[in-house]
Order: sequence, then C-alpha cells, then structure tokens
Amino acid sequence: MTDLSGRNAINKPELLSGQPEERLHKRCMMEKPAIFIVEDEAIVADDIKETLISLGYTVAGTAKSGEIALEKVKELRPDLVLMDIHLATQMDGVETAGKIHELYDIPVIYLTAYSDKALLDRAKVTEPYGYVIKPYDERELQSVIEMARYKYAMDKKLKENEDRLRKLNDELEARVTARTASLRQQLQFLQQLIDTIPAPVYYKNSKGEYLGCNNAFEAYTGIPKREMAGKTDAALFSSDMAVLSDEKDSQLMSRRGIQVYQAKFPHADHNPRDVIFKKATFNDTDGGIAGFIGVMIDITDRIHAEEALRESEQRFEAIVEDQTELVYRSSPDRTCVFANTAFLRFFNRKEKDTIGYLFTPSVHPDDAKRVHPHLAALSPENPAASIIYRVILPDGAVRNLHWNTRAFFDGNGQVREYQFVGHETA
Repeated sequence: MTDLSGRNAINKPELLSGQPEERLHKRCMMEKPAIFIVEDEAIVADDIKETLISLGYTVAGTAKSGEIALEKVKELRPDLVLMDIHLATQMDGVETAGKIHELYDIPVIYLTAYSDKALLDRAKVTEPYGYVIKPYDERELQSVIEMARYKYAMDKKLKENEDRLRKLNDELEARVTARTASLRQQLQFLQQLIDTIPAPVYYKNSKGEYLGCNNAFEAYTGIPKREMAGKTDAALFSSDMAVLSDEKDSQLMSRRGIQVYQAKFPHADHNPRDVIFKKATFNDTDGGIAGFIGVMIDITDRIHAEEALRESEQRFEAIVEDQTELVYRSSPDRTCVFANTAFLRFFNRKEKDTIGYLFTPSVHPDDAKRVHPHLAALSPENPAASIIYRVILPDGAVRNLHWNTRAFFDGNGQVREYQFVGHETA
C-alpha cells in the first residue's frame, strides 16, 4: 500500500526520529501515511496518538500551538495533519491550517468539539479535507482519514491532468504565437517607436478615421487613445479644424506622397497653437493607399521668440540710429552686418552698398600694425577693449577715432562677430 505521495512504506508503525534524510527514508518505507497532531490538550493529543497507532498509522509528531506546528510541519513534512480548530494560542487552528495549506499543500482534517457557524465559515476558506467531531469514534476517525487521503489523491491526480492540459494548451498557443510573432513584433515595434517620439504622431485610414497615435499626441490633444480610435476629426475637434483637416487629408489621399502645411491646432489647454503638419501616405498589401501617418511640430514658442527678437532688434536699431557715435558690426571675415546712419554718413557710404559686403574703415598705414593685435587680444574672458587710430576718409582726409571694440563668441570660444562703437577725438 502507498501513502498520499505514492511512496511505499514499511508495515511497522512508529514515531519518526533522526535527521530529516532518515525520516524521509523511513516514511518512504512505511505503508501508512505519517500524521501530525495539533492539539493544545495533552491528554487528548496522547489519546489521538494512541488511537492512530492502533489503527496502523504513523504519528509524525505533535504540537500544542500553531506557531510550533508550523515549525515542525516545515521540518517533518507529514502526509496529513489533524488540527484542533479551537487552539487556545495566538494562532488558532483555522489560521494555522491556512498557513499549512498555503505553504506546504498538506491536507488538513479539523478536530472540533462543537459547531460554531462563524468559525466553520472561516475554516471552509482553508479547504480542509474533513471534520471529526469530539468525542470521536475510532472507525469514524479512520473513515475521515481515508476519505481525506482518497480525496487528496484525486485532487492531485486532477491537478496533474490539469497541468497536462495546460501544457498542451501552452504548446498550441506557442505554435499560434510563432506563426504571428513577426506581425506582432512589427506592430509592437511601431507603437514603441512612435511612443518614444516626443512630437505628436497619429495615423488614419483611407476614410480619415484615426487608427492610433502616440503618447505625445494623446497628451497634446487631451483625448484618450481609446476614445480617438475609429473616429474622424469632425467627432473630436471644432468644425473649422475638421473642415481644414478633411480638405488636406483628401488632397493627400488623392495624390499619394508627402504633405506639409502650417495651421492653428487646439491644444489640450484650450489655447490654439501654431503647428506644422507633416504627413505621408502608406500602402496596403495590394499597393493601394491604406491611409497616412502624420507628425505635428509645435512652432508656437518659436514664432513668439522670433516676434520678440524682431521687436528687440527694432528697439535696438532705433536706439543705435539715434546715436551720434559711429556703430557698425562685422563678421571675422570683415563682412559688414550692421552700420548706423552716423557711421554711413561719416564714411560717405550707402547702406545697400555696405551691409552684406566686405568693408572696414581704411586705417592709416602707420596705425594698421596695432589693429590686428588689438582684435587678437579679445577673448571670452576679456571680450572688450579700446583703441585709438587714424582712418582715411574717401576724400583723403585723415581723422583720429577712438573705438570701443567688443567680440561675441560662440560655444566653442570662436569669434562670431565684432561690434565697433567709435567717435572722433583730437
């Protein structure tokens, strides 16, 4: 005869002793299962132990509390546990049985002297394999134990069958997965790719219905992806936006290729934003146009920055134009990029013949050798300096000028531009 684990055992009933390896070997040689008793009344525990031995079972050990029972069950790993449901310890029998079931999957039979509905309802959750009412009858105890053994063996058999069916199902799913892995991988890659793009990206079918988008587009519009799928712009945005989108989408779908245009777009913060749309069609398996993918580039901040820069430049130029000092700016190759009216008048130049052309004031030959070292000495740490030298005007007159020079550097420390502010001096 075999125990619940299917192991052969010897006929002689005895208490397990020795090292865990020895206990395991002895249990494998026993015919009857090893039963562990959890009972807080010593007299009752001894009586149960004697009864089990007389019935031919092996008593693996006993414990008076749930805490001790968990330690011993972990060490001894019995085949079945008889559990007093009313343990007068911190852990009652129900809690202890639940832990044993959860940690070790060992069948538990409850021992109880009376039926408490609330307690029995708790006990059901631990999935016990039977109940024995005190005072118990030997034959009843043996019947409950054998029924528990049979039920546990059937449950184990059922679990094995379920595992086999699950394995078969997993194999079938694996075959299906293998056949569709390439397509799924491509779709996942596409979604992951567009989700990593910081710019809003969306794609539509040939009817102008949204097929999907990336996280940036969802955040930009404030519309969840699930609400967007299968809908057109008419159902999601204002009528003006929908009319423009429909017109542009129709043009793209009729021509195939790439489309770029600028428009106002409603942001999630309810403020219109300046956006550049870049769209490109994609084909179906037959080579026809299946839809298009679009990318939105928000240029609102850039436009505002450009407007602010233009206003700043206009203010600067107005201030400079009102100056009586000579002001001009040039690149390192001596191309003049700006000259105020006072400068142009002093050197008898016209703006159209000066701005954008190579030009610097004609330096007197005796002073020319000092100009280059003056410019070369400017650095990011010391970008400004002054110098006085003579210049020769177009009519041949010689004038003495005092210049305040400033160099503007790029991130690499290279001169990007020079600015000269001068006035005539004695």
